Amino acid sequence: MQALPPPPGPAAQPVPAPVSPYQPAKGFDKASLSYSFERWLMIGIILILAAALFSEVVTMWGPPDVPSDEPTLEDMSEYASDLDGFNDLSRVVTSLGSMLQTVGLGLIGYALLREAHSSHHEHTALRVTALILGVLVISNLAARSLNLV
Repeated sequence: MQALPPPPGPAAQPVPAPVSPYQPAKGFDKASLSYSFERWLMIGIILILAAALFSEVVTMWGPPDVPSDEPTLEDMSEYASDLDGFNDLSRVVTSLGSMLQTVGLGLIGYALLREAHSSHHEHTALRVTALILGVLVISNLAARSLNLV
C-alpha cells in the first residue's frame, strides 16, 4: 500500500515583474501625445489670438491725463512719472505680445513643414504648398530682427 500524498499547500502566487519607471502606465494611450497637425495649428492660433488680446490691455486704461488749469511743478512731475509708468507698461506688454506671436507662428510653421514632410495621403501639390508656406512663415520670423543697414 502506498502512503497518501501530503495535503496540497497554498498555491504559490506568481510574483509580478517589477514595473520599470520608464514604461508608460497601464492604460496609457501613446497616440494621445503623438504629433497632430490640427493640435499644433490650433495651439499656434490660440497663442496668436492671446497675444492680440494681451496687447490691448494697455489701451484699456490709456495714457495718463494731462493736468489742466495752470499745472504746478508738482503736477507736472507727477504727470511725467505717470507717463513713464505708462510707457514702461506699454513696452513690456508689447514685448510679451511679440513673444507670444513669434511662438505661435513658429508652431504653425513647424506644423506646416512637418505635415508637408510626413503626409503621404495628400496630393503632391498640397504637400509642396504646405512646404512653401512653412518656409515662408519661418523665414518671416527669422527676418523680423534682421537688419541689413
